[in-house]
Amino acid sequence: MQLRSSVIPSALALALAAALPMPAAAQKARAELHIDVATHAAPGMGALGAVGRFTGNMSGGTASYGQALHPGLPGRYLDIALDNSRKPGAPATQAIPRDLRLGKDIDLLAPTQRVTTASGGVSGGQAMGLPDDSTHKVRYYWGCGDEVRKGQPRTFTMSIRNGKPVNSGNAPKPRAVPQQGITASPQYALWPNESSRKSVPAKASLVGTHTVTGKDLPEAIQFEIDRTQDFMPELKLASEGSVEKGLTLKWNAVDGARAYFLHAFGMDGDTMVMWSSSEDGYAGHEMMTYLPGGTISEWTGKRTLLPPTARSCTIPSEVFASMPMVQAIAYGSQRTITGADWRVHLRNKSTAMLMGGGIGLNPKDTAKDTAKDTAKDTAKGMLRGLLRR
Repeated sequence: MQLRSSVIPSALALALAAALPMPAAAQKARAELHIDVATHAAPGMGALGAVGRFTGNMSGGTASYGQALHPGLPGRYLDIALDNSRKPGAPATQAIPRDLRLGKDIDLLAPTQRVTTASGGVSGGQAMGLPDDSTHKVRYYWGCGDEVRKGQPRTFTMSIRNGKPVNSGNAPKPRAVPQQGITASPQYALWPNESSRKSVPAKASLVGTHTVTGKDLPEAIQFEIDRTQDFMPELKLASEGSVEKGLTLKWNAVDGARAYFLHAFGMDGDTMVMWSSSEDGYAGHEMMTYLPGGTISEWTGKRTLLPPTARSCTIPSEVFASMPMVQAIAYGSQRTITGADWRVHLRNKSTAMLMGGGIGLNPKDTAKDTAKDTAKDTAKGMLRGLLRR
């Protein structure tokens, strides 16, 4: 049988491609180290030591893996996961800089069972404080400004089933946020872990040399973290005005922030009211996470995200009947460091949350007794959702 001449070059090209070594960037490294860095601020919650102890007890300790993805209480958070293809889940040791204030090194250990990371934010019915098997009408608004845009609000129905929201009717689809990082399981060596739950100190820094070693690693993983990938400064979110006349959210310039996004949630009787700073339609709590650089650039161009120069955003007075819960995020950068047979993936962000009912909106108006009363009312609902295990 004779082959057509046009087929021969194609077959030859395929054979040559298979025989030649793949570029280093296209090959999967034998060891992948994932480092998630987060700073979280919640004005008005800093003095709630009792609530902190309560949530710490609920989570089985002070720190646990997954809190960097969805921080609950104010502070700095760090999640580290080692993916060792040679021997999944094998323990390792990471030598760390002195300024991280966690000792000379930390142990990366696989969990004995699958890790259920924090659900965080207001992403579930329990975090929203809504009872299971309940159904609510939803009004959704978007955009910064003094007046509600034409065509708003968008209305649909949300039911809470097994602690999770289920939408029906003409419900908008959540943004397709790129899935990155890992889903924690025994195949990864993690920190924090069951043997080490120490919280990251308030003045900790990642800057310096890090070295990961283990007898089952192909080679030591040594890399430098500079200040551009360190813990980001606090996002100092505050408000001016009122829901009756228009609530203006303001924040500081966060070093390293590539874009900002805000989301608010409140109740008007049995109706759920949501709003976001997006200018191009629906964007919800799914945005309160890490985003890759390309997505940040694209969505900033489409005005889904606020640019790094933004310092304020006004919620129109028609949106909320009472003070909402507000979440905000400053998106940091992502970086990959490549070695001979390993890669390190770093990503960071800074988030903030203003409690509903006026907590944290103005330090002069935030009474300690009011904060404690509100914390007591919401601890079994919202905080269980924030630090659910």
